[in-house]
Amino acid sequence: MSARERGRRRRRAPRAVRAAVLALVSALAWAVAGPPHLARAAGECTASLCVLSPNAANALYVHPGSLQVTGGILVNSTNSQAALVSGTTVIANSGTIGGPAAPAGFATSGGGAYSPVPTNQAAGTDPYAALAQCPAATACPTTPATPYPTINHITGNQTINPGVYTSITNLGGTLTLNPGTYVITATVGMTISGGKLVGTGVTIYLACPSYPTACAAGTSGAAFTDQTGGKTTLSAPTTGAFSGMTFIADRNNTAGVAVSGSGTQITAGGAIYTAAGKLSAAGGGKASFTRAVVDTIETSSSNSTQISVIPNNGTLSITLPTTASLGSAAPGGTISAALGSVTVTDGRGLATSSWTATVSATNFANGGQTITTANVSYWSGPATNINGTVTTTPGQSDVSAKQALSSSRTAFTSTGNGNSSTSWTPTVVVAIPAAAVIGTYTGTVTHSVA
Repeated sequence: MSARERGRRRRRAPRAVRAAVLALVSALAWAVAGPPHLARAAGECTASLCVLSPNAANALYVHPGSLQVTGGILVNSTNSQAALVSGTTVIANSGTIGGPAAPAGFATSGGGAYSPVPTNQAAGTDPYAALAQCPAATACPTTPATPYPTINHITGNQTINPGVYTSITNLGGTLTLNPGTYVITATVGMTISGGKLVGTGVTIYLACPSYPTACAAGTSGAAFTDQTGGKTTLSAPTTGAFSGMTFIADRNNTAGVAVSGSGTQITAGGAIYTAAGKLSAAGGGKASFTRAVVDTIETSSSNSTQISVIPNNGTLSITLPTTASLGSAAPGGTISAALGSVTVTDGRGLATSSWTATVSATNFANGGQTITTANVSYWSGPATNINGTVTTTPGQSDVSAKQALSSSRTAFTSTGNGNSSTSWTPTVVVAIPAAAVIGTYTGTVTHSVA
């Protein structure tokens, strides 16, 4: 071959440089001691969301809104339409969805779906059937005696103590509950409408007007209602008979717990137990619990309506796919590819919580050749899924805001309360130097959260 021919071959278009990224997780997490679990008998519902009604139609009813659970969903109803999802997807992260009527009895309409697909499962018994109720439980208040007081809070700040109340209403300002159990007896129940309800180590017990006699079967007793922009932020006791429980209803009380209206929030910081009542959210209201054991459950009226159930595991963690291939391009070109879904799960159960996820990278290497991090950019994009009562902010909302990973960057931040999870799908952009040697380059992108 002549020198001229060799020169012509050298001037041909350069072959592609292939870049690959190994994405590893670096998670900062810590344990928080949680409440002891009740002893479980064989056949108990072990799911995060237990829907106990044995025969109700649409015992689980989402039309539309968001029902997102970390762990399993079990619907006991044997009705031919035990569950119905319309216009949205019911999600059980890291768990199953099912019941004795599944899969045929788990209906969808208007693009509704379940993730994962429902499977046939045996009905589960009430996991809190052995929980002593008021007035017998040691966590129940013994004062005051009848006539029970009524609280009507309208403005400013007020703090009240545990006890038995006919009703509690907050129409504005902040009503603070000191630690302990609050028994509500009247059917008007407890209503938060435009105001704030806050408390640490609190259990709200929904009884009937017959209290201290238990509700008769099928009685509609005290309800809990949060509406018109009201905000309820509570944490459950960590010791005692009601450890880990934020809402408990008499087992025969058919009244339920409801949240409704844009901007209205219930952050329970504990479990809800209403064996004969409904848990409902409507009109953009949001509610978050660490566990839910209810007769029926419903979200309606708005796509922004949300019920979240996230167990309080005491940790803050981050997960993402372990590897991703970015594809290939010629020297002087650009490679852009998504890494896959990144998820931060906050199971600390804090009344006020925040976290920051950061991202960094190593140089991309091919033997002795490198593409430095100055040529590697990252943008998080918007959240693809938010579960809980939090506000999240992307580090880089779109490609125009991408940042070189020559130093550590903020990927996402979150502020709010209670347990939550946030997912996003970041993109890495690699500008390949014109002088890059052809080959496969690998590097590490590390996410961490604190």
